[in-house]
Amino acid sequence: MDRWDEMHGVTSAEGPVARIMYASQASIRHSVYQEMEKIRASAVKHNEPAGIATALLHQSGWFVQWKEGPAPALQKVMERVAGDVRHFDLRIVHRSRGPRLLTGPWSMAIVQCNEAPSDMEMRVQQLKQQVDDGQQFSPAAVWRRLSTPMRHPGAMRQQDPDAFQRVLVCGANGMGSFDLVRWLGQQHDMEVVHRRFAGAVELDVGTDYVDFEQEGRVWRVIAMARHGLHLPLTRAFIPDYSHLMLLLSIDPERNAQLMERVLRAYEYLNHPPALIGVASRADMHALPAALARRHGLPYLTAVADSRDPQATWGVVQPLLMHWQQAANSSMLSGSGQMLVGQ
Repeated sequence: MDRWDEMHGVTSAEGPVARIMYASQASIRHSVYQEMEKIRASAVKHNEPAGIATALLHQSGWFVQWKEGPAPALQKVMERVAGDVRHFDLRIVHRSRGPRLLTGPWSMAIVQCNEAPSDMEMRVQQLKQQVDDGQQFSPAAVWRRLSTPMRHPGAMRQQDPDAFQRVLVCGANGMGSFDLVRWLGQQHDMEVVHRRFAGAVELDVGTDYVDFEQEGRVWRVIAMARHGLHLPLTRAFIPDYSHLMLLLSIDPERNAQLMERVLRAYEYLNHPPALIGVASRADMHALPAALARRHGLPYLTAVADSRDPQATWGVVQPLLMHWQQAANSSMLSGSGQMLVGQ
């Protein structure tokens, strides 16, 4: 466990915290990332000692900020935020009390997509109207609603568990996860959304996703750089995924390093997503499967060349179809196997 986790009760030992989310229009005219780094430095300096955790998103000319912490400290921070000239038209879209969901003091994300600021404003306005009318959404649901372009398949159906399936993909080596997402975008003629995440001190990491409709459901397949698994924003959304696909390497040490990151990201989850390992040889699954069993995690094996997106998706998709048994549940145990050609 990280020192910040221990100090601020990420395991919920400290009890409920106050949670608030707002959206605002950005007034930055120069480098967005450079300005967000300045915001990060100030937030870590002033907010971390008070136990305030923050996730900041910039998308289509708007900021979305999610804050958690002790109510009095959070109120002081919000008073300071309201006077910041780097944004305007601040709209509160969520207030609640509950367990900490952000497992570190800072996360930030920049999303690059083909969406106009007016589309983002419409989404903010619709959500705020629903909240004002008494509808309740979790912080993660609010974040998803505001960060998903309205024209994407299922953008307004994300709360329907029978309609929307999310799958995270990480590679032990190379860019295979990103190649898979790009290939899926080409196959379905859908936009690939590019994002950059960063933590309190870490350099930024890439994560792309694509949304598409297939087999009567909406899929979101997300490629994540493996060293991004420990970021607080990533960990906050892991319960959303039905499966985590691991594109394995011929190097056992790299596979072990990937599994170590996965196990750390899965800490304190009651019902973690099922794991699907993809490797070119069946024997390459021995180490990750053993580590998964040791920690009571479901692990499914798929044999295909993980560098080939078409072969990978062809062998993995049948396993993903059992998502209602695997998603966020302990109903699936042991391991199964799917071979190319079967």
